[in-house]
Amino acid sequence: MKFIISTIIFFIFFLIWPSQIIANDIKIFYSGFSFSNTYESNASLVSYSSKLIKEIDNDTGLNIISSNLLNSIKKSNFKEIDLDTENLLDFDKYPDNAIVMSVALQHEEFTQEYNHSSKTYMGFYDAYFQIMFYDFSSKNLIASIPYDFEIQILSNEKLNKNQIQSRIRDFYLNDKPFDLLEQKINQFSIKQKYESRIGVTNVNIQEKAFEEMPANSKKNQNSVKNLIAQTFSKRLSKHHNIAIVPYMEGQSIGNVMKLRFIQTDEVYSIQLPNPDYHIHLNLKGFKKVLAKTSDVEELFLYGSFLDFKIFQPDLNKIYFDNGLRGVTKIKIPKGQSEINDWRKYYYNMEILFDNFSKNIIKQDKKWLKETSKNNIKKDLKVLKELINKVK
Repeated sequence: MKFIISTIIFFIFFLIWPSQIIANDIKIFYSGFSFSNTYESNASLVSYSSKLIKEIDNDTGLNIISSNLLNSIKKSNFKEIDLDTENLLDFDKYPDNAIVMSVALQHEEFTQEYNHSSKTYMGFYDAYFQIMFYDFSSKNLIASIPYDFEIQILSNEKLNKNQIQSRIRDFYLNDKPFDLLEQKINQFSIKQKYESRIGVTNVNIQEKAFEEMPANSKKNQNSVKNLIAQTFSKRLSKHHNIAIVPYMEGQSIGNVMKLRFIQTDEVYSIQLPNPDYHIHLNLKGFKKVLAKTSDVEELFLYGSFLDFKIFQPDLNKIYFDNGLRGVTKIKIPKGQSEINDWRKYYYNMEILFDNFSKNIIKQDKKWLKETSKNNIKKDLKVLKELINKVK
C-alpha cells in the first residue's frame, strides 16, 4: 500500500511540476535583429554590419546576420522565458501588450596595429549590442541587457577595408558569435515590471582626454560616449546580473530610442524609462609612463582617470561620488612602430570598470588603495545595497 501511494505521489509530482515551471515562464515574442540608430549614422556607427545585411541567406530569406542570430536563438535553452520565434516576420500577429525581444546593434569599430616582435598586424573588431525587452503595444522598454563580443585578426600585411569586411563576414558565418546569448539571458530574472531601475545618464569627456583618442573622436564624441557608457554598463550588468537602462547619446530624443528592424525595414520608437538611480561618468584624461626598459622591450604604465557619481535625483541622495584611477602594465617590444595607444587606454578603462563592479560585492584592499586617495570602502558597501534594489 505504501508503495502504491509513493508511486502515485511520484507520478503526480513529475507530471505537474514541469507544467508549473512552464506556466511560470514569461511568454516573449522574438522580433529579430535591429539597428539602434538611423540610416544617416550607419557610416560612422555600424559601417561593416550595414554592408553585411545586404547579403541574403537563401535558406531563411533573411540577411546573414539576422539568419545566424535566429539560428542561435532557436537552439538555445532559455530557463525563464518562453520565446516565440514563429512570428518573426509578422508583427501584426503579436497580441496586445505582448513582450517583445530584439537584439539591437548599437556600435561597432575596428582597430589594428603592427606587432614588431611577431612581425604581424593585429586587428580587433568590437561589436556592442543591447538585448532589449519591451511592451509591443505601448513601446515602453521593460529591460535591456548589454552584450558585446570581440574578434582578433592576425595578418602579415596591413588589412585594407575590403579585407577587414571579408574577415568580419567570415566571423559572423563561421564563429557563431550569438551562441552566448543563451548564457547571457539565463543570468537574468526577466520580469514584466521592475520596481527600480539604474542606468548611465551622463558621460562627460574633458578636453585633455581627447588628446589621447583617435583624431576623429572629438567630431564623433557621441559615439565615444556611447562606447564608454556601454563598457561600464556591461561590467556592472555582468557582475550583478541586473538589467540596465541603455545610454543613447545623440541617438534618442526625449528618452525615445529608434529601433530599425532589418528583416522588415520597420522603425519603432521605444520609450526609455527614466532610471531611479543615475550614473554619471566624467572622463578626465589618460596618462602613459615608461616604467622600465631593456634591450628587447619597454614596460609602460597606462592610466585612465574618471569621476564616478551614482545618485537618486528624486531624493537628492548621493550614494557614490569619487574620482578613481586605473593603471595597467603593458610590455611593448623595443622599436615597435604604429602603437595604438587608444586601444590600450580603452582596455585599461574596461579593467577599471570591471574592478569597480567586482569591489561592490567584495572589497579588495590592494585595489582600494591603488585606485583612490579616499576611503571608498563604506561607499561601495552602500552601493551593494542599492544594486539589490534594481534586481
